[in-house]
Amino acid sequence: MMNVLINGYLGKMGQAVVKAINDSDKFNLVCCVDINSEASDSNFSKLSEVREEIIRDTHCVIDFSNASGFMESAKFSLSNSIPFVSGSTGYSQANLDDIKHLADEKKVGVALCSNFSTGAILMSHIGSIAAKFYEYAELIESHHENKVDAPSGTSISIADAVSEGNPNRFKKVDSEVNKISNTRGGDGAGVNIHSLRLPGIIARHELIFGAKGENLTIIHNSSDRESFMPGVLLAVEHVVKNNEFIVGLENILGL
Repeated sequence: MMNVLINGYLGKMGQAVVKAINDSDKFNLVCCVDINSEASDSNFSKLSEVREEIIRDTHCVIDFSNASGFMESAKFSLSNSIPFVSGSTGYSQANLDDIKHLADEKKVGVALCSNFSTGAILMSHIGSIAAKFYEYAELIESHHENKVDAPSGTSISIADAVSEGNPNRFKKVDSEVNKISNTRGGDGAGVNIHSLRLPGIIARHELIFGAKGENLTIIHNSSDRESFMPGVLLAVEHVVKNNEFIVGLENILGL
C-alpha cells in the first residue's frame, strides 16, 4: 500500500482524489491538509502542522491547492524527500526551475500535470499530428465559473503541442474592424484561444482546424471530475517508483 497525503483536500478536485484513494486497494490516505480544515488526528489546516510520524509514513504528496499554495506544498514534499504530484496551475517558470533543482538534489520523483484526463492528453497528441496538414487553427476552452485562471493550463498545453506539430506558424485572421477588443481571443503559441466561464461545465476543449472546404474539429469534454482520477493515481505510482521530473501526463503515458 502507498500512503498518500493530500493538500487542498476540501476543494472539488481534492474531494474527488479523497474518494479515489479510499476506493482503491493500492493506496492509503494518511493525512489531509487544507487551509479551511478543522484540526484532528489526520486533518490539518497547514502543512507545518503535520506531525513527524505522518511525514515519515507518507510515500507521496498530492497537491490540488492553487498557485499560491503550490510552492509551499512542493517545498514541503521535496524537503522531506517525498515524491510529489500536483494538478495546480498558474505557477511561473521560476517556480518550475526551483522545484526541479530541489527534486534533482533530493533525487525524488515529481509529476506536474495541468490535466490528468487521458482523453485530454490524447486530444493534444492527435492535434499535433493533424497540425501539419492545416494552416489555420483555433481553440475554445470552457470551464466552470469559479476557475480563477484563463486560459486553462490544458488549453495552453494543447496550443503548444499543436504548434510544435506544424513546421510553419498558423495563419492569423485579424478582423479589419474590431468592435470589441479581444473578441478574437488571445494568442497561445500561434493559436487563438477563447475562454468561456459558465456554470454547468467541468472542463471542455474544442480544437478546430480550418482549410478550404472543410474543418476538422476535435472535442474533449470532462463531465465529471472522476475522469481525472485514473491519471492522478497513475502519476502517483510513477513518481513513487521513478526519480524523474515530469511535466505533463503525456510523458507518463509514453506519448
